[in-house]
Amino acid sequence: MVSMKNPWNLAKLSILGVILIIVYLPAFEWMWRQWNVSEGYYSHGLLIFIAAVYFLWLKRPQLRALTALDSSSVGFAGIGVAVILHIFAMVFRMYFLSAFSLPVMLGGIALLWGGFPVLRIIFFPLMYLYFMVPLPLVIISNLSFRMKIFAAQASTSLLTGIGIDAVLRGSTIVMPHSYLEIELPCSGLRSLISLTAFGAAFAYMATLSRIRKWILFFMAVPIALCANICRIVLLGWVSEVYGMEAAQGWVHDASGFVLFGVAVFGLAVMYIIVKPSGEEIETEER
Repeated sequence: MVSMKNPWNLAKLSILGVILIIVYLPAFEWMWRQWNVSEGYYSHGLLIFIAAVYFLWLKRPQLRALTALDSSSVGFAGIGVAVILHIFAMVFRMYFLSAFSLPVMLGGIALLWGGFPVLRIIFFPLMYLYFMVPLPLVIISNLSFRMKIFAAQASTSLLTGIGIDAVLRGSTIVMPHSYLEIELPCSGLRSLISLTAFGAAFAYMATLSRIRKWILFFMAVPIALCANICRIVLLGWVSEVYGMEAAQGWVHDASGFVLFGVAVFGLAVMYIIVKPSGEEIETEER
């Protein structure tokens, strides 16, 4: 049995935390570099870590209520998998695998410390940490290219639909008086990654049933894609009507903030849609 209020046990947890920081220091350094790289896709990484700590902090009442727990030997399996991944990552310098193994390690420790009741309580904060782990460059490049082509095709169709004669040549949208080149940063992958993380936190904090939370979370993907396409269409329209210099100036920079605002607004609207009415709430409670 493990007492959650025993000062000695808390001291052992603190010592274990220091050991984990030392062991995973190369992975932390790698993530920090990826978070701060110019034109990177994970500039929100530190915010994810802070949010995960906050979500864990909210679980304090539930953790304190667990006065004595039986540890689970299943934790050894989780720790073993994490150790194997970490060693493999260190040998071949695949720091993504090392960072990926950290929540697995923490989950295994939670099982050994307090069993499945503790793991269930802290499961979301642990899983949320994955949003701060940068994907391998080969995956990023492949997704960016595919999303760039999709965004270019959809934007060309929308520009044609609003009366602008637009033709797609490669990844460049050619219009009668201007053109708009869709580069990898304009693929929408950066906004998709950040908005998916935001959507997960938003759905988690929302007062909805589990299935409605999942619906709200998954809707973050099409909302982010649509918001990016709307941004490209806006830039194309400005470029054609007011000139390419106008589209490449402050409008281009401001459109990034508009994109995120539109996506957040879309999530808020989706929340209103999936939120049950008074009668549905009574039905769910029954």
